[in-house]
Amino acid sequence: MSRGDESKWDKVLQELGDFGVFQLKNYILISLVVLLPPVYGFSYVFTAADTNYRCRIEECEPPGAPFMNNRTLLELTIPQNEGRFARCDRFATINKTLDTCMISNIDYNTTMKCSDFIYDTTKRTIVSEWNLTCPENEWKLAFVGTMANFGQFIALPITGFFSDRFGRKTAFIISTLCCGLCGIIKSFSSTYTMLVLFEFLEMALGSGIYACGYVLGMELVGPSKRAFGTLFINSFYTTGGAILGFVAIWQDYWRDMLRWLYFPCLIVVAYFWLIPESVRWLLTMGRQDEASKIIRKAAKRNKVLLSEETIAILHGNTQPSIQPCIQQDVKVNPMGKKKKKSYPIASIFSSPALLLRLAICSFCWITNTFVYYGLVINSASFGDNIHTSFILGCFIEIPSFICSYLILDRIGRRWTLCSAFLVSGTACLAIIFTPTGYTGMRLLLFLFGRFGITISFTSIYLYTTEIFPTELRSSLLSFCSTVGRIGSAIAPQTPLLANIAKSLPMVLFCGTAIAASILILQAPETLNVKLPDTVQQAEKLNNSTSHNIQ
Repeated sequence: MSRGDESKWDKVLQELGDFGVFQLKNYILISLVVLLPPVYGFSYVFTAADTNYRCRIEECEPPGAPFMNNRTLLELTIPQNEGRFARCDRFATINKTLDTCMISNIDYNTTMKCSDFIYDTTKRTIVSEWNLTCPENEWKLAFVGTMANFGQFIALPITGFFSDRFGRKTAFIISTLCCGLCGIIKSFSSTYTMLVLFEFLEMALGSGIYACGYVLGMELVGPSKRAFGTLFINSFYTTGGAILGFVAIWQDYWRDMLRWLYFPCLIVVAYFWLIPESVRWLLTMGRQDEASKIIRKAAKRNKVLLSEETIAILHGNTQPSIQPCIQQDVKVNPMGKKKKKSYPIASIFSSPALLLRLAICSFCWITNTFVYYGLVINSASFGDNIHTSFILGCFIEIPSFICSYLILDRIGRRWTLCSAFLVSGTACLAIIFTPTGYTGMRLLLFLFGRFGITISFTSIYLYTTEIFPTELRSSLLSFCSTVGRIGSAIAPQTPLLANIAKSLPMVLFCGTAIAASILILQAPETLNVKLPDTVQQAEKLNNSTSHNIQ
């Protein structure tokens, strides 16, 4: 589709309206599934959550004794540090063969590592399941989250290719089903190794749910409603996170929690008959008959009277100018000779503008995932209760989405991203200088940081879909999202960095956010610009920051 010859199919899609009843119905169905990714992506926050535990004093407490803070017993048997009882150490005994509970047998000058523990059973996580206690085993808790994010390195590029080759809808549904099946199996894990394996497989096979759903939704609507579509779908996303927090409060056993959360995935098989394929994708793949059927159905649902020209196109009397993006075996050049045609993805390597744009987007994605996931994982350190902090962090995202919706079409994509990164970075900087005793202030700053990084996360999805062409859009969105998983893979380790220096995680969050705010200004603006379909149109975005491509 050339710049001087607007696609007839674009005119057809414009006649349907930017956001009618047809789009609304499908957006609701897509968004109901988008409830699930945050539930599954963050379930390890509660599955692998630290829990209260202490040494079992073998001489005084029988095996399987309940978790009771008998202060008199603890003061006599466990050392204290800054007013807190140690969790992994106890005072040694003078006569190790004497197993009676006697004060005279305690050596207050010597400490020893605990040989057994008593757990707080009000919340049963994998900590008590497999004795993942003390610094020598705490890394295993962080490793669960890291493996989940490593799985996404595999899933997102495969999902992007699968989505571009076999369809947005197919990739969307299969990813959801794979995620659900792995999650249910994970809930029956008999060992820590099995849990980690299925945490990895779940993300490796099913973490493309949001990306597929987002692209499918964005290709349903017109330019004027892209920001609204983003607000719509992301409001469901953050609601899913809040649902996770409430279910974690309700189900105190991690296995039961997972079974309640993952079962809804199996219902998504009905979506093969409930939602349509992306019309724009069908057209780029040359499947015009299928696209025509969906357009007729959409026109009827939106109560739109199609023009005679459109009806002629739908009946095949006029050939649209949009070309399939699938690989062909051969093509004919002007000399009449046949030659091989390359894959569309290879065209980005001949475009310095797109390569630079890809690098900028990739860094911003790393920053988004690193800061966003890092703040979520460190929720417990910003309040008195991990569930309260987590749920409030989810709910603060709703005004973030509304703010994104209000400013994206006013100040543009670049300045929205720049401002959001600065807000989040500033909040993290302020946390560094806020004493730990000021719990309320730290929680407020945490929510402020979540507010900013959520705006940038929302905007970067929209921005990435707008600066790349249709034939590469899903693949490059998946590529950026995949590279971004570097940030989310590192984020679960940040609680361990706090053991080196308490402020180190916040320093890293602040530094990367401010760097991204500067870098994003080097990319083009896409406000009010029609989605480019070809590499050539995408390159022209540098010269058309506020005008439609014709």
